[in-house]
Order: sequence, then C-alpha cells, then structure tokens
Amino acid sequence: MQIKLSAQGEDLLRVALARHPGESPAEILEAALAERVQRETSAAPARPNRTREHFHAWLDQFASYSDKIPSMPGETFSREMIYEDHG
Repeated sequence: MQIKLSAQGEDLLRVALARHPGESPAEILEAALAERVQRETSAAPARPNRTREHFHAWLDQFASYSDKIPSMPGETFSREMIYEDHG
C-alpha cells in the first residue's frame, strides 16, 4: 500500500524519524495508527446531547407502563410497619 502525505504529514514524519532513527517510516506510521485506534476504542462513548424536553419525554416513555406492574401483597411496607419497633 502506498500513502501520499501532505506537506504537514511529511514534516511530522521527518520529526518522528529524527527522534527514532532506528525505525522505518512504515514502523512509525503503524505505531501512530495503532495508538490512535487504541485511544478511540478505549475512550468512553460520547453522551448524546439531549434537550430537557427530550429527557422528559424519555422519562414519560420509561414510566408509561408502571401502572401495569402488579403489587405484591404482603411485600409492601407501611410507615407504621417500619417504625413499629421504635414506639
């Protein structure tokens, strides 16, 4: 594969070659690409920008079926049950 570099890319490659004289241009470019790919894959995914209205619509959608969740008899606690040992 052949790659054509811009003038700025050539300058950057020359600087890297001067700093690492034992490496070939291909090795330097490969290391730079590997570093970039690693950085991009390990970065946390960007959170989408949501407006307040979009967020509230999402909450409404999320809670839209909460009235269909059956209550579990004997599993609910009243205030009196919580504090009955503190009286």
